[in-house]
Amino acid sequence: MKTRELIGSLAMIAVLALASKAMAHSDHDHSTVPYKWALSKNLQVKLDQRLDSANPTALIGLNLLEQKKLEHYDINVGNKFNTEARGINFLMKRTSAGMKIVDGSRIGKVSYTDQVPIKKARMFSKVSMNSQSHVGHDHAVLPYEWTFGLATQDKIVRRMVQNEGNVFVGLTAFEQSVLEEYDIQPGNTFQTTIQGHKFLIEKTSSGIKVVGHADAPSVAMAPDHNENM
Repeated sequence: MKTRELIGSLAMIAVLALASKAMAHSDHDHSTVPYKWALSKNLQVKLDQRLDSANPTALIGLNLLEQKKLEHYDINVGNKFNTEARGINFLMKRTSAGMKIVDGSRIGKVSYTDQVPIKKARMFSKVSMNSQSHVGHDHAVLPYEWTFGLATQDKIVRRMVQNEGNVFVGLTAFEQSVLEEYDIQPGNTFQTTIQGHKFLIEKTSSGIKVVGHADAPSVAMAPDHNENM
């Protein structure tokens, strides 16, 4: 795709992001979000502790930062969402103080459109890039696709509209903490999809760098089939 056509397509996400946010902020929406939430290691521990307790359906308390991360992906108070643990799909409900289990069922009986913020993406061939990251960083190419929140996607699009080639995007401490919670470290490269276009992203010490298209001939992707980390 030509650069001009790509930029025009990407620029639409700014409008889509504002529209999506406007619809997502209704109080106590009890609908189920259409995607599965991949728990971070910290939240997985909290869920495991609740499952091992005498009352597995009791509230799982979340601190303000953990609550903010759910909200960052439009999982608001009252919303239900799917997540997986111990080979079982759990339907969870977010509350004003945390989350709790609503139901559990076999994985194959549950339908959802995608998984966020991270899912496996098999890379059959190595990515060829001339990285200029600082010495000492882990330059591993992670076999994961990451979904940025709408606000961060909007930031990436605006930077890409302003520049051609490799684009650096600064992230707030909060945005960086979301990546760190899933063990994405400075120097790591991973895939993301924005407005239907796949990109390769490198984590830097203060943000991210868009380093290329993930659908380049040097990269072969396989279907993830809604796999977890």
